[in-house]
Amino acid sequence: MQKTRRALGTGLLMICMLSPPALAVRMVIPSGMPTGVRMTAKGVVVCGMTEVQSAAGAVCPAEQAGLRTGDILRTVSGTAISSGDDFAEIVQQTGGKEIVVSGERDGVDIRVRVQPVRSTADSEYHLGLLVRDSMAGIGTITYLDPETGEFGALGHAVCECDSGTQLPLEDGSLMPAAVVSVNKGQRGEPGELLGSFQPEVSMGRITKNTAYGIFGTMSTKSVAGQAIPVAERDEIEIGEAEILTCVSGSKPKRYTIRIERIVGRDEDGKSMAIRVTDEQLLSKTGGIVQGMSGSPILQNGKLVGAVTHVLVNDPTRGYGIFIENMLDAAE
Repeated sequence: MQKTRRALGTGLLMICMLSPPALAVRMVIPSGMPTGVRMTAKGVVVCGMTEVQSAAGAVCPAEQAGLRTGDILRTVSGTAISSGDDFAEIVQQTGGKEIVVSGERDGVDIRVRVQPVRSTADSEYHLGLLVRDSMAGIGTITYLDPETGEFGALGHAVCECDSGTQLPLEDGSLMPAAVVSVNKGQRGEPGELLGSFQPEVSMGRITKNTAYGIFGTMSTKSVAGQAIPVAERDEIEIGEAEILTCVSGSKPKRYTIRIERIVGRDEDGKSMAIRVTDEQLLSKTGGIVQGMSGSPILQNGKLVGAVTHVLVNDPTRGYGIFIENMLDAAE
């Protein structure tokens, strides 16, 4: 009987020793640093339509053929296009012959035949399309990985400003930036951070443009700052929190906010409803303003998310995205 007890005790000890270890908590550096964002598109995005004054009157060939604002165009009669200038040059080379434009609309391939018309204003051929092939602006870096140099920023996609179409990424970079002034937000009029950046200096390469932010790798792995744990969504609480953001120069500061509601599932980057409570920030910006997108949200010593939206009718309130969603999108 004694031998049996000893054997059973040994067996239990072995089971305990073979239990799997706890999963390691991911550590990242919350940034809040302003950055210049420059991206070039894979193809061109239709941002508008315009009438062409022709011998037959005012017409818009692109619209008549069925093209729409927001379409992403990649080839013209089989020739790849990488810029608006490429597009215009190919149209001229047709000499007025019908062309076939291909690309995508809402993720579905499209192929449209269009008849260019000669303009009486400049004697050149036109389709009546306005296109955009690149974007540049100011945003905020959310986090940096101290081991890999990887970053996440914005918390939402970079989109073509007129159509709202997510810019199909060909290439992109982060540039050093500084906030020089603020257009204060007020009811019905979103505010904005006004900044300058150094277009000749690249401090990181953008490799992904997603609905949950832009991602890539910094040019150097020597990323400074104190790493903190990443919070899982069930650790986030309604109550006091902070955002790390910059409203002057390039050095971010902490400001108090309140997490008012947990959405529970992400709705267009709206995982949680937040409200700015910091009097200093309210006096400077009126609350959340454009350019703050990506500002880290901190609670209980952990990174819980990033600022993404402002309520137009109440700039003190807005939304944030779970940091889990950003990290998943970065994979």
